[in-house]
Amino acid sequence: MKRFKHLLRTTIGLKAESLGPASVRRAVQLRMKSLGLRSLADCRQLLERSRAERNQFVESVIVTETWFFREPEILTAFVRYAIAEWLPAHPAAPMRLLSIACASGEEPYSLVMALLDAGVAPDRFLIDAVDLSARALARAEAGTYGRNSFRGKDLAFRDRYFQAGNQRFILHPAVRGCVRFHRGNLFSDDFLPRHASYDFIFCRNLLIYFDRPTQRRALEKIQGL
Repeated sequence: MKRFKHLLRTTIGLKAESLGPASVRRAVQLRMKSLGLRSLADCRQLLERSRAERNQFVESVIVTETWFFREPEILTAFVRYAIAEWLPAHPAAPMRLLSIACASGEEPYSLVMALLDAGVAPDRFLIDAVDLSARALARAEAGTYGRNSFRGKDLAFRDRYFQAGNQRFILHPAVRGCVRFHRGNLFSDDFLPRHASYDFIFCRNLLIYFDRPTQRRALEKIQGL
């Protein structure tokens, strides 16, 4: 499995050990079964020469599980600072936010709801959200969530911003319209348009899956945004 782990590290910076000892092996076995391959060498060669297959492999490995208001203390501190200091200091400019490794959208949508609850008008902020997973981004743009996306004791926001239906919860279009989703790899040259710049970047859900050297690389790239 070392060659597959190395592929993940060099392609997306992922520290395979952060996913658990069996995750990469299980993903490789699933790809081999799907492709009708019998040897690890054949699977590795296919991944190395086919970008489409690498994308499928990455999709099967990366973690897309998250939930709304996952880090409430961070959101509270951010909103307090934005209202007390940033917005008054920039009365004419919208606040630009970036969520990296946004998965199925719970983090950027939580930012929107927290700002709206604090009385910040939608035209005072812009949010971009980026993830590697095309499937996760499709779920984010659809804005439809199951019960697993709602955890914790305070779920009053769900009544304010979601419509319940058939054991699913549909996010209000006004919240969905505040986020622009992009597919991208932080370590690629075309991660975001070169003119993109941000006032606040949320990246904890990305950095927790990197080792120290990769975290440093990521932070160096983020500092240039």
